[in-house]
Amino acid sequence: MSRNKGGGPTRRPRRLERARVKWPRPLRELKDLLYEAYLAANAPSLDDMTADIEADDNLAGAPSRDTISRTISSPNLSPSQADAVSIAMVLARRAAWDEGDLAARVRKLWTEAGMYTSAGRPISEFDDLLVLDRLEVHPALDVGAAIGKLGALPAYVPREFDARLRSVVSAAESGQSGIAVLVGGSSTGKTRACWEAVKQLPDGWRLWHPIEPDRPSAVFGQSDLVAPQTVVWLNEAQDYLLDQEHSAQVASGLRELLNTPERGPVLVLGTIWPEQWDALAYVPVPATGSDLYSQARQLVTNKSITVPEVFTVDELKTAEVTATSDPRLAEALRHSEQGQVTQYLAGIPALVERYRTAPPAAKALIEAAMDVRRLGHGTALPLALLEAAAEGYLTDTQWDLLDDDWLEQALAHVARPVRGTRGPLSRIRPRRGQAAPAQPHYRLADYLEQHGRRSIGTVPRAPDARDAPVVPVPAHTWDALIDHGTPAARASLARAAHARGLLRIAMLLYRSAAEAGDTRALRPAADLLRVADRMEEVIAWYQRGAESGDLLALGWAVLLLTRHGRTDEAFTCHQRASEASDSAPLGMDTLPEKMEQIEAADAWVQRNVVDGARVTTEWAPLMLRDDYAWLLQKPTRIAEALERLRLHAEAGNTGAMTLAADLLCAAGRVEEGRRLRQYGWEPKGWIAERWEVPLPAR
Repeated sequence: MSRNKGGGPTRRPRRLERARVKWPRPLRELKDLLYEAYLAANAPSLDDMTADIEADDNLAGAPSRDTISRTISSPNLSPSQADAVSIAMVLARRAAWDEGDLAARVRKLWTEAGMYTSAGRPISEFDDLLVLDRLEVHPALDVGAAIGKLGALPAYVPREFDARLRSVVSAAESGQSGIAVLVGGSSTGKTRACWEAVKQLPDGWRLWHPIEPDRPSAVFGQSDLVAPQTVVWLNEAQDYLLDQEHSAQVASGLRELLNTPERGPVLVLGTIWPEQWDALAYVPVPATGSDLYSQARQLVTNKSITVPEVFTVDELKTAEVTATSDPRLAEALRHSEQGQVTQYLAGIPALVERYRTAPPAAKALIEAAMDVRRLGHGTALPLALLEAAAEGYLTDTQWDLLDDDWLEQALAHVARPVRGTRGPLSRIRPRRGQAAPAQPHYRLADYLEQHGRRSIGTVPRAPDARDAPVVPVPAHTWDALIDHGTPAARASLARAAHARGLLRIAMLLYRSAAEAGDTRALRPAADLLRVADRMEEVIAWYQRGAESGDLLALGWAVLLLTRHGRTDEAFTCHQRASEASDSAPLGMDTLPEKMEQIEAADAWVQRNVVDGARVTTEWAPLMLRDDYAWLLQKPTRIAEALERLRLHAEAGNTGAMTLAADLLCAAGRVEEGRRLRQYGWEPKGWIAERWEVPLPAR
């Protein structure tokens, strides 16, 4: 300690503190350089440095005493480059350094620090739409008008693996850099889980998704821009870590980022599929060649978090509670297979997009499957059926331009999985012990089946769809169903054709179903023949139906045989039906031995068959038809039938409307029947779509 003129000790000025700067690098280097010059100048006092600057008129800056202190010791960049350069020059003179060199270095670092922009953007700026766009979270299925109120992302259901992820995020929030890689199949919820975890970080945290100019070079080329409190978002981590050319650079840069204290805390989050994780974690045998991914493997070793494919029982229970406020989640819970809720949520938009953007042949297969399913075919669609039907969905030009292997190409396109869910059409593989079919069968994705029913419509249309265009099923599809539809589906398909007025096609399908042993086809086929007045065939079909145990078919057989004077056959038909059924049909013991009066037969059918029959909902419209069609055999009873049908229609039975129109036409009142079909009893009645095709000539 020196002494002053009075002999007392002289206090040396207090040395300035060193600026503590973690990042950015140019600012840290600038502060280090200025402090190094300050020490080399023997730590002059603020007064001395101020006096040196005031004495030199050639200096561009004129910082005050406080400004000099902040420029050297504050972690912030000084507002004026001229002040920083002036301070550097007076320190260089005192330290006997090259003034010009030091001034140039300070200018360069000050400019770099001033231009520095941290990578990414504040997490607080991300909304749902930005998350979908920038962070590659899969969009969820749309539920229509409600989407505006619900937001772009469906309600999140926490799962067991989320706890491990949250612990990594919490450690980063506390100042400890870390990395986690979520390993799971497509659309299992990996990316969404990462977002739910990081959005809880406090203000000041940023998120950086390196993708430009390409993913690997964005990491090693721009990692200097990563500031502390930054989340490095490596969605689809294989694009970064399994890049053969740049994997080592990416991994080493991330390791340095995580292991350099002044860079932290930094959080690296990645997602990857299991097969790609296996490729990353696999250690090759030395003899097989160089280890391309050793750096990447060291980066992620023991850093994986497995994301299961399906929800657990407890997670499904939690989801059911959450779904009460989000119809998208509710739909996913209803329709997803075996707990694959997130796959359904994410896969549906991609599935619809795959359909809408499919090449012509692939789209034709999908649309053929949609129509076939809505017409009543079972879920297993034979390949021959799809191939034959697809032609009807292609224009002449599209058909002519198809390659010879168009079917193979189209099947490959439609069968490819979509975000962890089935593709539009997926092949059905028999399990062990199941008989393999003679040809491949395919299944239409459930959502596309629903989409087809909603977008194309069914018969009849709703009132608000009156003006919607009606798109008939192509003739090729009906032909394909006749030739290749499964026997079990033909009765349902025949009813669909019958409802559309395609009587020839309906009869062919009914006949085919009956030949395959489906007794459900017998009575509706007879109903169709009865409308065509082909009585010999009608009676034969009703008799077969009666022998199969169909009470309504029995009633019609007895009634028609009696009307044609064939009472012996009517009685025989009753006896055979009774013998063929497990128990005597209701009320049949009251049948007269000789039914000579038609009125008696009418009354017997009404009392013992129509009123007493117990039929399933599936046959309710047909029961309604049989309930009243015989009334029209006597023109004086048409008004009675129409009034009773109107009451049924007002009660919600749409089949009554169709039946009333049919009965009017059958009675020769065609114009009234047409108007009833078109407008209903009221002006705003529903419209039934029909394409009348006559039966083939006998």
